[in-house]
Amino acid sequence: MKNATLVLLLWLMPFAVLAQRIATGGRHSLAICADGSVMAWGFNSYGQLGNGTLQEQASGVQVAGLNNVKHVAGGLFHSLFLMSDSTVQSCGRNVLGPLGDGTTLDRPTPVRVGALSGIIQISGGGEHSLFLKSDGTVWACGANSSGQLGDGTTSNRNTPVQVSGLSNIVQVAAGAEFSLFLQSDGRVLACGHNGSGQLGNGTTTASRSPLLIDNLDDIKQITTGEWHSIFVRGDGTVYACGRNMYGQLGDGTTMDRYVPTRIQTLSRIVLAEAGGIHTLFVNADGIAWSCGLNSGGNNNGQLGDGTETDRHTPVMILPSWGSARVVEAQAAREHSILLQSDGSIWGCGRNNYGQLGYGTLSGTNSTTSVRSSTVCDVNVLSVIEHSTNQDSFSVFPNPFAHQTTIKPDVVLTDATLTLYDLQGRRAVVIERISGQNIDFYRGGLSPGMYRMCLTEGNRLIVRKTLMVLE
Repeated sequence: MKNATLVLLLWLMPFAVLAQRIATGGRHSLAICADGSVMAWGFNSYGQLGNGTLQEQASGVQVAGLNNVKHVAGGLFHSLFLMSDSTVQSCGRNVLGPLGDGTTLDRPTPVRVGALSGIIQISGGGEHSLFLKSDGTVWACGANSSGQLGDGTTSNRNTPVQVSGLSNIVQVAAGAEFSLFLQSDGRVLACGHNGSGQLGNGTTTASRSPLLIDNLDDIKQITTGEWHSIFVRGDGTVYACGRNMYGQLGDGTTMDRYVPTRIQTLSRIVLAEAGGIHTLFVNADGIAWSCGLNSGGNNNGQLGDGTETDRHTPVMILPSWGSARVVEAQAAREHSILLQSDGSIWGCGRNNYGQLGYGTLSGTNSTTSVRSSTVCDVNVLSVIEHSTNQDSFSVFPNPFAHQTTIKPDVVLTDATLTLYDLQGRRAVVIERISGQNIDFYRGGLSPGMYRMCLTEGNRLIVRKTLMVLE
């Protein structure tokens, strides 16, 4: 049995949203730890760090009372937590109801969001929140002055209401006062504020109900900034619309765009994240790029290129972390957080509230990435028992186009192999694996970066980043 080779054909399991490992709010940051607890740091005047205080934190503190968290999301001044039972908890500023608990009271520790259940994705906006259910419907609460809740009104809601006219939704994204919704067919709808063209429909007219964005298809990821929208297509190209005063659309101009416009200098992009006035991108090689505002009143440096110069086309973020690959990027209002393949968290930009998480508060902005001093180990899984030395296995070739071979230094008897994409979604699950050499065929897996976890019972055998080429 030791020399047996097991050939695996892959099947895809799209849209099953699992754990995102890091998130950012307006001026705070969040990370899921290996045991399902959450660490938070940065601005905390409304209790958005969830630790029962209103004190800023320069490195991670544990969010009170939470375990088994699958996904985290940050709004401007609030935080959302998707639990393993598919319910949602929230904390922070609540004057307009984004916490969804039926009140307008700020909450310094997490409270349950209404009676929501069956939730598979969450997104926090300026003062509103979006919740995607497993049946493809969307629910929303909070501020609604521009129609961003999509319920046909402009009434604020302190408990979640269903967004009108939506079905088969697989991803949601909340901006400052607008919302995006990705359908299973790769098309996108939008509602809310549209003063800079961020709804992508060729006008600057707000909409209280979701409208389909024309001439945009095969979209795999959506992300929202303060007043701009970013769309990643299945072929790795990126389109953008909305406000562009500082080049956050990355098209080489500072002209607002009312319809999605391609960022010509980008290709093979697997992840994009829009911040307040800047945007981050990660390509299939694990290299991060950025564009938009890089200066501001305090010379922020959130683009991480070592300068304080605004960029109208994407530039590479300097890899202070060495040879590790970027597996996740999060853009906040004035700072950026990057998660590396070795599990370390790095940040750049403004740090006046400790949002970079490296132990120091005001006056310590960074134009290049610095390592966070957050104490927990950030992982996709809650599995923490390692059964083998991580250097005692091989995956070759990696990157690969069609097939690779996984060789753990143990004989498997009943193992499970799982691949996660960069959104934390489960892309592949293969169970009941036995043998030792595993011939891994990509099948219909799209090009890009994936996190592979090979487990047996509650033991983690292998955790490694795989790169699938064109």
